[in-house]
Amino acid sequence: MLDSNSSLTVATTTAAAGAVLVYYYTKKKSNARRPPVVSYTIPWIGSAVTLGKDPDAFFQNAREKYGDIFTVQAAGMRSTYVTSAAAISAIYRNSKSFVFTPTRLDFSVKMFDMSRSIVYDNEWMRETMFPMHHRVLASSNVTPMVDALIKHSVDILEGLNAKIAGKQWNTTLEEFAHKPIFRAISAALLGPLFPAEKSYEPFLIFDDYIPFFAAGAPTLFVQKGIRARNQLIAMFEEYLNTPGWEDEAAELVTMIVDGARNESQPPWTDRELAASINSDYWAANGNMTWGFFWTINLMLHEPQSLAPLYEELDAARDSWLRAHPGADLSGANLAELIDFLNNASLPLITSTVSETLRVSSSSFSIRTVVEDGAAINGYPQFEFSKGDVLVCQARSVHLDQEIYGSDAATFKPDRFVNAGVVTEGGSRKPFLAFGGGVSQCEGRHFAAKGSKFVMALYLLNFDIKLDPAYETPSSGSTLFDMSRIGTGIMHPTKPTHILVSKRK
Repeated sequence: MLDSNSSLTVATTTAAAGAVLVYYYTKKKSNARRPPVVSYTIPWIGSAVTLGKDPDAFFQNAREKYGDIFTVQAAGMRSTYVTSAAAISAIYRNSKSFVFTPTRLDFSVKMFDMSRSIVYDNEWMRETMFPMHHRVLASSNVTPMVDALIKHSVDILEGLNAKIAGKQWNTTLEEFAHKPIFRAISAALLGPLFPAEKSYEPFLIFDDYIPFFAAGAPTLFVQKGIRARNQLIAMFEEYLNTPGWEDEAAELVTMIVDGARNESQPPWTDRELAASINSDYWAANGNMTWGFFWTINLMLHEPQSLAPLYEELDAARDSWLRAHPGADLSGANLAELIDFLNNASLPLITSTVSETLRVSSSSFSIRTVVEDGAAINGYPQFEFSKGDVLVCQARSVHLDQEIYGSDAATFKPDRFVNAGVVTEGGSRKPFLAFGGGVSQCEGRHFAAKGSKFVMALYLLNFDIKLDPAYETPSSGSTLFDMSRIGTGIMHPTKPTHILVSKRK
């Protein structure tokens, strides 16, 4: 009996050992063409602490040590990051192997609480709404929405002017720039009847929790964010049932509402529709507002502050008035003001907006591999399996000194002054603030034009300076909240105090 059991034990042990050897041989073979893993000390935690402390330094050091593509273990998750312009471009071009749709659908559920039946089973959303969304926001079609933004910005600037009771107004840039453009964007999107002011605080809370929603954080840890999201959805649900709401709303919103109610089978519920509108509301206000904030902030921290922008705008205005005697650019004649903004030569302001987006954005473009054996063109040493997720890290491209020079990490307002695009040897340098490929931000034309025009409106109306009682003219980029990597335009770590007076 003992011999029999001993034989069984030996046989079992030998078989188990063989299985283990086969497993590890197979795993080693399968990992032979996987990207390298950034080394770490503590299991599960991995590189989370180092990554969170200084993301820019982490990605730069990892790229120098491991190359353009590497895997990071952080807080129990493994993600493969792609950090070079060439590799990212190759992924964007191969939309058959590297697909964006799974991420788009997943985020619709996790971030915006859209129902799974709508996201995964509704044919109208995938076949009609998504293409319509892209078409309405195309450069050739976005003009009415930009004009509406100018109109509502002019109205809001009148209110800001009224707050300058004496010679100047002591305030914060958040109160002076971020909140007003939030209201103007909201009115351009949903119409002036929407209570944008009431939505501001819950929106800020919801926006703060976006990284946690995107990461799939347990419900227990995001209760405050859920309450804010539910408050916004309830506001949209009520608003979309208000008579006359659609009279001045953007075509984007009216077409979504009409289609979801009348074309989709089955029709969407009011709650499902409101959750979808919230996704567009966040896409507009979550990034464009902070982009505008940073355009002013970073210029204020430059040695000459806003002076070069005032000089360019004043020259463009004077030239316009000489060519159009009697033209009214105060905003009282909206058509004349829009005509000026659309035709004025403002290369430095345009460049400043682009440069702001380059240094203040931290975006991840996520792709899912949909076939075994997929490879990135130009990187044959790596092979990926179906279900793998690749994260295109655009910020590493923007800070790449081989592309943007030794001052890549520095805010340089005139960097894009040549027709708004940096070229070298006839080739276009990569600019990924709006992502790329099929996931490129559809609202980029509205955001770029709108930011430029609203910046011009602010410069026409106000003298803006840092408040010396609070601020020193150091680099405004030191105020970036680096904890929001991957979710778009970064937030500030503290308020920026300013002095505002009316321009003479």
